[in-house]
Amino acid sequence: MSKRVAVGMQKGGVGKTTTSINVAGALAERGHDVLAIDADPQGGMTLKLGHRERYREAEGTLFDVLADVGDLSYGELGELVVDSNEFDLVPASLKNFVLEKHLHTDRRGTESLSLALDESALDEEYDYIIIDTPPNLGPLADGSILAAGTVLFPTRVNVIARDSLEILFDEIDTLEAEFDRNVTTAGAVLNEVPAQGNIAEELEKWFVETFGEEFVFEIPDRDAIEHAIEYRTSVYAYGPDDAGYPWDADPIADLRDQYNQIAVHLEETL
Repeated sequence: MSKRVAVGMQKGGVGKTTTSINVAGALAERGHDVLAIDADPQGGMTLKLGHRERYREAEGTLFDVLADVGDLSYGELGELVVDSNEFDLVPASLKNFVLEKHLHTDRRGTESLSLALDESALDEEYDYIIIDTPPNLGPLADGSILAAGTVLFPTRVNVIARDSLEILFDEIDTLEAEFDRNVTTAGAVLNEVPAQGNIAEELEKWFVETFGEEFVFEIPDRDAIEHAIEYRTSVYAYGPDDAGYPWDADPIADLRDQYNQIAVHLEETL
């Protein structure tokens, strides 16, 4: 039975997709079979991993599986999987913008991804399923959280991100009450932490008090992360010399260590 993790934050620009890609890459590097699901209609993960044509396709999409007027059943979610040497992907598509609107009026719209994962055989094929969620509080984001049952929160270390997290916590409380589910917290990933580590003391204290010190992970601000994305991989499959950035070797080693800590944490706590 796979372990599911939603990478969620109700605002954009906090490194959500980058976190999803590199946590999936870390788990794969540790020998796990990993499936990533791009539930964000903007398709950040799909595009960053080089699947532009799949993003533009109108058939064989999440809409076809999750919408009650789609062409595929819940149990056929596996037909959308794109195989990869690093980790597999259920890509997003432009049609997911229509899906988001449709799920608002579907009686079981928020539960559709849960139903699809439960009825497909994907839980038996993968050790971990990582879901990259939309940056909002709509049915795809809520449905991703319900389907996973565990949320990893990527964020920037600023007051706006803290306020956004508090809004998301309230939304999760609402989902738990409405659907009689328990949603657990996997931790917080603080992205683009300055190299000198000078996080505002008040904010750092808030994150530690909110999540617990062992549940807070810091990812340094490194250009090498974006260079890996240019290479269409996580930091684990990225080769600095091949990509023309040989000076990335040390930063990449540092980043791999940080994401590996998150992967170990997920192994130990889920």
